[in-house]
Amino acid sequence: MTNRAQQPAPPESHTKIVKAACPHDCPDTCAMLVTVEHGRAVRVAGDPAHPFTRGFLCTKVANYEQRTHSPDRVRTCLRRVGKKGEGIFEEIGWDQALSEIASRFRALASSSEGAETILPYSYCGTMGLLQSQSMDRRFFHRLGASQLDRTICATAGGVGYEATIGAKVGTDPARFRDARLILLWGTNTLTANVHLWPDILEAQKNGARLIAIDPRRTRTADHCDEHIALLPGTDAALALGMMHVIFAEGLEDKDYLERYTIGESELRRRAAEYDPARVASICGLEAETIVRLAR
Repeated sequence: MTNRAQQPAPPESHTKIVKAACPHDCPDTCAMLVTVEHGRAVRVAGDPAHPFTRGFLCTKVANYEQRTHSPDRVRTCLRRVGKKGEGIFEEIGWDQALSEIASRFRALASSSEGAETILPYSYCGTMGLLQSQSMDRRFFHRLGASQLDRTICATAGGVGYEATIGAKVGTDPARFRDARLILLWGTNTLTANVHLWPDILEAQKNGARLIAIDPRRTRTADHCDEHIALLPGTDAALALGMMHVIFAEGLEDKDYLERYTIGESELRRRAAEYDPARVASICGLEAETIVRLAR
């Protein structure tokens, strides 16, 4: 990753700076300053005035103007004429491409199996909100295609989010500053979530304890107050062991569980099977560590 937060060169009469946001499929949507000369983007830089992204741009976007104007960029519709994997294509016009796609859609929709034979798998990071969160859904709904939360793997995670916090959204980064304990479980935040890291450091400065739970000694773990290096693939056992202690000692928020959760009794029975001694042998940890972490 890189940081191009420095301001673009002072604009001349034919140059202007345009505020923009990263179009990639990333929830951070970094704020950018784009230098435009004679109607052509010639440079991008992070906007240091943005309160969250703070002028940072990752390597994928720091040279975005070069990718946009690259001579290797595909600028026409291509139709495969060889076998899959051979990489043999021919150029065709937009009208022909759209006509052929529409004809194939119509043929599938009118077949005996119906339009559900069409599976809308769309997750392109440069589509933007209008195309990826609105028009595509309307189009495939009108067509009668099968329903999919845009990727094969996203639906399960989305259902989990909605069942636990009510919506597919993350925690407000600003709230981290007021935390007393932050568990960075299976995340190398310093590398993979660079915009959140300053808020985590602010929390640590304010007295929060940082604990990394990860089999590897990552850059993030190096900056934490404690690193719990469990064995790979034993995260679920550790979670159940912590819940065992929480339930056994009455540390759970009973009112919250009653009002907002389902399956509590089943979870209690399952967690009862994972006492700290058993979990310690599974995870390669000390039982005292599991008890202390739960408390």
